[in-house]
Amino acid sequence: MKNITEVKRAFAKLPERVTAAQIAEATGRAHIHNWVKDPSFPDGEKDHGGRTIYRDRDDVWEWYADQPFARPNRSGPRDLEAKVASAQPTQVLLDTSELADLLDLTRRAVNKYTERYPASEAQDPFPSADADGKRSWSQVRAWFLRKNDPIPAADEGGARDWADVRGWLLKRAADGSEPVDGRVYLDELGLTVGQRDVVERARLARAADTSVPMEWLAEVLHLEEPGQAEWLAELLDLMDTGHVALRPQAPATGEASRRLGLTALAREFGFNKETIKHYARAYTPEKVDDPFPAKDDRSTRDVAEVRDWLVRNRKLRPAEPEGAAADA
Repeated sequence: MKNITEVKRAFAKLPERVTAAQIAEATGRAHIHNWVKDPSFPDGEKDHGGRTIYRDRDDVWEWYADQPFARPNRSGPRDLEAKVASAQPTQVLLDTSELADLLDLTRRAVNKYTERYPASEAQDPFPSADADGKRSWSQVRAWFLRKNDPIPAADEGGARDWADVRGWLLKRAADGSEPVDGRVYLDELGLTVGQRDVVERARLARAADTSVPMEWLAEVLHLEEPGQAEWLAELLDLMDTGHVALRPQAPATGEASRRLGLTALAREFGFNKETIKHYARAYTPEKVDDPFPAKDDRSTRDVAEVRDWLVRNRKLRPAEPEGAAADA
């Protein structure tokens, strides 16, 4: 693929009406099949009833120069790791186009990863898409960041040094733990990108026959509520089977359906865990008319219900729904 300056020079040498083959050669591609399917790509006309389609050279150049992949400052694959590490999407699930836009890649480049690292062949395959063609951003992020950071090598007996494995597992554990614009990004599992990175590395370690103690893993992930360690074990077992849907429940479609455990809930509203625990103990149905929202059998609470309760009880300012706690 040529850079934008090289393509501009090549177009300057082309005739006013160009064929698909000439466009491909000028841009350094084998073909332009995908481009001609794009509704925004310039239309062409057949010459005197023939089969060859000709397009206006200047229209094609204008279209090409306007594409994200043609930008002079496009980071490209060489800077991809830095781009991935700093990306701040607002969604937890992204389709191919959204991933491409977020990382300054083409759709084709994203699809190449699925072709080169399929689940049927690769030990660490590119994350699969769900039924809607979307992938977990935190899972994709973790994959890119460990692509050039493999699990520590085993010794001659096939064993790995636990100290080395531990350091590798926790390499990015702190990522995403600090609020951005007053909010911590949590994925479809209610995990930060750093926590998800640890989970994904643990999954890969298990696939490589390296044991990761579940109690230790739950502890470093701060999954301290009753049932959370069991949930983590179930999650990793599900991952081991290669299922596409790695979520323990249906993905949230909006805040009304989001449920979070104690740690994630406290993070969501800018409180510490002890404050949430205090509200749960002090505002019970036996004591008040407006009790704190109850947790379910997975120790999670509805985010929207908790937010409404906090606002009603003057624990959170209505004008600041993204974080800061009000003076109680």
